[in-house]
Amino acid sequence: MVKVKNKENVLAIIRKSDGTEKIIKGHNIITDNGDEYYARMVIGDTANISNPFYLRLGTGTNTPTKSDYDVTTFITGSDQQVDDTFPQRNYTNDGNSDGGVNVITYKITYAVGAVVATGISEGALVDSGTNPTKALNHFLFTTTFDLSSSDQLVVFVNHSFVGV
Repeated sequence: MVKVKNKENVLAIIRKSDGTEKIIKGHNIITDNGDEYYARMVIGDTANISNPFYLRLGTGTNTPTKSDYDVTTFITGSDQQVDDTFPQRNYTNDGNSDGGVNVITYKITYAVGAVVATGISEGALVDSGTNPTKALNHFLFTTTFDLSSSDQLVVFVNHSFVGV
């Protein structure tokens, strides 16, 4: 049996205009649709979720569940497609301290000022930026954070596969 580790494997890196960085971790849950996606990929079957994925951010604080298909409370304008060369395996660059040999990493880069919001607390990788019907995962950050017009946000979503 293989399972995906779901504790503190999401990293939000907030880069301030003065050059400082703040890192916020998050707790991830792979949804039922995400479980099916990975199972299909392993056997070379047709994926049940469209790729490319989009990250949507929100302000909800409900505990993510296996049946989720989006964030609880979407922040308008926070939908961003996963970077072109992702997902990748064993990606440990750009501050992603949670990458590794048994880790699939999704990287999402927001331009400076792309999202201006307060109380960001959650995120989900979904099948559509505008009208999601399936989520690969849903996560809560360990603490809320704010983004100003001079901040850049980079989010790493790591799915660590571990044997049990």
